[in-house]
Amino acid sequence: MEALKDKAKGMMEAFSRSGDVEGVTGSVQHALRPPMTNNFGIPTGDISHSLNVGGNVLACDVMLMEKQQMFNRSKIVERMVHPCGSGAFGYFELTQDMSAYTKAKLFNGVGKRTPIFTRFSTVTFGKEYPDSGRNPRGFATKFYTEEGNYDIVGLNFPVFFVRDPALGPDNIHALQRNPKNFLLDYDSWFDWMSMTPESMHCNTMFWSDRGTPVGWRFMPGFGIHTFKWVNAAGEHVYVKYHFISEQGVKNFTWPEAIQMCGRDPDFAKRDLWELIEGGGEATWQFAIQLMTEEQAMTYKWDPFDVTKVWSKADFPLMKIGRLVLNKNPENYHRDVEQAAFSPGSLVPGIEPSPDPLLQFRMFFYRDTQLYRIGPNMHQIPVNCPYMAGKLNSMNRDGPMRCDDNGGTEPHYMPNSIGKIKPDDRYNWKPMPVSGVAQRASASLHESDPDADFAQARTLFLEVMSEEDRQHLYMNIADPLKLVKPAIAKRFLAQCYKVHPDYANGILALIGDKHKITLDEVESVVKTGPQIDRAHGYLLTA
Repeated sequence: MEALKDKAKGMMEAFSRSGDVEGVTGSVQHALRPPMTNNFGIPTGDISHSLNVGGNVLACDVMLMEKQQMFNRSKIVERMVHPCGSGAFGYFELTQDMSAYTKAKLFNGVGKRTPIFTRFSTVTFGKEYPDSGRNPRGFATKFYTEEGNYDIVGLNFPVFFVRDPALGPDNIHALQRNPKNFLLDYDSWFDWMSMTPESMHCNTMFWSDRGTPVGWRFMPGFGIHTFKWVNAAGEHVYVKYHFISEQGVKNFTWPEAIQMCGRDPDFAKRDLWELIEGGGEATWQFAIQLMTEEQAMTYKWDPFDVTKVWSKADFPLMKIGRLVLNKNPENYHRDVEQAAFSPGSLVPGIEPSPDPLLQFRMFFYRDTQLYRIGPNMHQIPVNCPYMAGKLNSMNRDGPMRCDDNGGTEPHYMPNSIGKIKPDDRYNWKPMPVSGVAQRASASLHESDPDADFAQARTLFLEVMSEEDRQHLYMNIADPLKLVKPAIAKRFLAQCYKVHPDYANGILALIGDKHKITLDEVESVVKTGPQIDRAHGYLLTA
């Protein structure tokens, strides 16, 4: 409904006014400037002194109490992942019509523009941590479409560390601080990486200079997961998303990243802000890869395994649009800190694939926002589906509900008296499934001892330059010197499985620190201990 769009626009504009009167100065400005008020519009006088009697502060000083009470409650729960970040508003422009593949309206009609908000972030570090540190980067975009908000929630890597959601929290915990002493814990980093072979593709990107991009603007973005596009005829294809930086790709070396962390802990946030504030734009080409159902059934890699990529030689990139960021948020807390994304925000024509990590992310990303900012997060302007022109949800009530709350419509279904009805046209396309319920990998590759190293090997040998590989060795060797020898040896064994030069390059830089030889690493590879993923990722002799 139009009222919802107006409400969101009004909240974004009216409540952000500073109260200054342009062009008025001096005493005249003071006379015309609106008075300061409390949260309920009541004008305030002296706010620099408490109401007191001889230094004894009175409990009836409601201005002081409100000020302190708001201060005490001014922070919301920090994101468990992706807490450090910033973002900007802009638009997505479609340059190639995709109606043959999807009925999603944002991808139909060349030249169509869809408003967007994009948030960039580091993943495991806290909100105040330097944003140039080694970490994956979040790349999340909210598209405000006429069919509701569509979220692409991805990374600056095309793959992730794990494919089964059961290991998701462990992945994050391993890269976070030690719970005993709150120190960064390289033992846990390398221990976990050495125990999860499927992470080696992403590990190699993480330890390369891709793990330290030069701010947000000079990095690519990826949807990482495989999604399903469905057209108006009910036909479907599978799709992967790519964001290609028009600024080019730039990465810090590890020494440069360390230096920037000290020189400007907010470099990435400041770089984007100052560009847009000065009238500039940050832009990305939006490209896709498409795969048919028949191709998915016969492709050499499991197309729904998020630790794998689709070869561009097999599935070429199609550039279909452009992402433009050109407007800074007016208030960080309102527009960035309270922004809520979920891979489960799918508009008609876009559906999930049989990717187990995606299917669980569709639940827990929304769940974490419910915990963080509450059930009525959709009323916050940055999350409001204002372009849809309607909000006919039967979900009611909850803290701080301030729209029409369903109005006079019945709050139950089915009913015979309401005007709002479900529409079968918006059901997802039926998907045949077969198998048995069991705690076992759904991947086609877990029984293949080389499958989780093959794509990492291609990255190492064919994508990386010699300089890239030398930086990779150095980036790993420095922190690996700080970990226990048994952990270091096991991680080096995983590197060896990618390629012997990978392990040998790191060993050459470790020197005598651990006194590990390439022969010892080869022995671990050949004789164990091995990782038994079928029985809880246990080490076996």
